[in-house]
Amino acid sequence: MDTLFFVTGCLGLAETIDLFCQKDFLIFISGSIDPADYDLQKVYAVEKWLFAIDTLCLFGISFHVGGYYGDWFLLAVVMFTLILHWRVFKSPAFRRDKAPKGAGGKKRKKW
Repeated sequence: MDTLFFVTGCLGLAETIDLFCQKDFLIFISGSIDPADYDLQKVYAVEKWLFAIDTLCLFGISFHVGGYYGDWFLLAVVMFTLILHWRVFKSPAFRRDKAPKGAGGKKRKKW
């Protein structure tokens, strides 16, 4: 398990470095998420810090920095950041609006 956390931390480190360089390595590799639907500057601004936290926590778990209870705490932090990753991609604040504007300059609702 330590090796699994270490390798996952290495992937997180690579993604963190790429996000700080305004590039992507892991986020948009699947066909289910289209990068054109998102404001990439906003997404990268948040995701780089989330990946940095994940990376530090995963390395901490792999080297047992805090002992038994420290590992559980770091694992809880990783689970919390997973929720935050999910919220970034579900939140309309990080999406580009493609809906045409209706009368009065108001945006139409998407059903």
